[in-house]
Amino acid sequence: MERRRFLGVIGGTAVAALSVACGASPDLERSALARPDLLQALGPERVRALGVRYREMVPAERDADSLRDAIRRSLPLTARLSGSSAPPLARLVHEDFEGGRTVVVDGWILSATEARQCALFALAQA
Repeated sequence: MERRRFLGVIGGTAVAALSVACGASPDLERSALARPDLLQALGPERVRALGVRYREMVPAERDADSLRDAIRRSLPLTARLSGSSAPPLARLVHEDFEGGRTVVVDGWILSATEARQCALFALAQA
């Protein structure tokens, strides 16, 4: 197992443990992750369509758990360890663009986080 993957697994485990210990609400976190900022600009139908398409493009991220895990793994270690129920999603989207972590979905250039959020939104609306 490569170091980055190992640290991601350890960080994800720590977040889960801290969330349980600190009483963070999984439902609150799930609803925040499934509400992309793109909803305001594009509307629910377009966001849902982008989410469906992303899930078709990335088979490893077709279910809600794998999408949430992918978003959590991309958080900075300090955010993963803080146990916060509201991840800094806007900052993560910004960092995705700065780091070149983007995906083209139906002609839209989205950050990896935005694409995953759209996919979560689509699953929640199904």
